[in-house]
Amino acid sequence: MGYILINNHAYIKLYYHLVWSTKNRTLIIKDEFKNDLYNYIGKIIVAKGFHLIAIGGVQDHIHLLIQTSPTKNISDIVCKIKSNSSRFVKENFLSSFAWQEGYAAFTIDETSILRIKNYIENQEEHHKLSD
Repeated sequence: MGYILINNHAYIKLYYHLVWSTKNRTLIIKDEFKNDLYNYIGKIIVAKGFHLIAIGGVQDHIHLLIQTSPTKNISDIVCKIKSNSSRFVKENFLSSFAWQEGYAAFTIDETSILRIKNYIENQEEHHKLSD
């Protein structure tokens, strides 16, 4: 995924670090379906015209690093990801699965991409260290 050039005068490329939790921070994202969930979320992101750079998490929350253009609405993609992935898990793995109501979104500069990508991809190790 590239950038958007507006009127040959503006170069715009946006990166977001997204985070949200399971409902009540329940430890419900299980190893048995975590990769299926991540792959499903990746398909939603691509279908909506975003680019997934990294995805990771632990049993009670998820992190994503995505790249997009300014013509895309970040709240719309988060809503699509959360609603569709929740339904996917409920129908295929765990009928009690649910995400929390809110989410966090942070803009990321290009120089921080590798650091944030590593942080996201190493969530399990990060949380072992902080326990």
